[in-house]
Amino acid sequence: MIRCLLSLMLATPLAAQEYIVTDGPLTDGEFYGVVSCAARPGQGCNEPIVRWDQPVVTVGFEPMVPSYPTDLAREFDRVLDTSISQINSAAPGLNLRRVAKSESAHVRLFLQPIRSGDAVRGTGYAELDGTPIGAAIVQIYWDDDMKLTEALIAFARDIPIDQAGPIMLEELTQAMGLMTDIRNPYYETRSVFSEDSNSVAKLGVQDRAALRLHYPAQ
Repeated sequence: MIRCLLSLMLATPLAAQEYIVTDGPLTDGEFYGVVSCAARPGQGCNEPIVRWDQPVVTVGFEPMVPSYPTDLAREFDRVLDTSISQINSAAPGLNLRRVAKSESAHVRLFLQPIRSGDAVRGTGYAELDGTPIGAAIVQIYWDDDMKLTEALIAFARDIPIDQAGPIMLEELTQAMGLMTDIRNPYYETRSVFSEDSNSVAKLGVQDRAALRLHYPAQ
């Protein structure tokens, strides 16, 4: 049986994104518990812990529709490479690799010709199509062994270009199975998992620690 989980990055408060409210700095273990399984500090998991188990996890863009802004698409194309590099360097047991648009990918990226607040359309996935999008949305699928099988990420067409890098990095990191954000002012400039900030363009110290815990060296 294949299961899925969907998370929204919202530019406007149209629907609730999954996040945990905390206060002040967390330990690495508490931070990992929040982002990996929605565990409140000192409590157990509220979501399953899922991860990729393939030797290579491929990432690629789906063909772009002509109405998507060319300059924004070009920036997403650039920051995908830097995001993959950051994640690979933080996760010794993970090997992300970009593939061409003509190749099938485990993580599929959709540049959607819609604005924030509109519904996703045309991906061919019933669980995703029809869902309102904020800045971006990510959906992951896993099997009975808690191994990820596929991930989908869709991006709206009205994302500010200077936010493309932080948004790509967060969504791709979440597609590694770390799906829960943190609402905590302490992390607004320190983590890509901040619920209230799209300004973090590099993985923070605890972001990297969480990836390392999720994908330790083999």
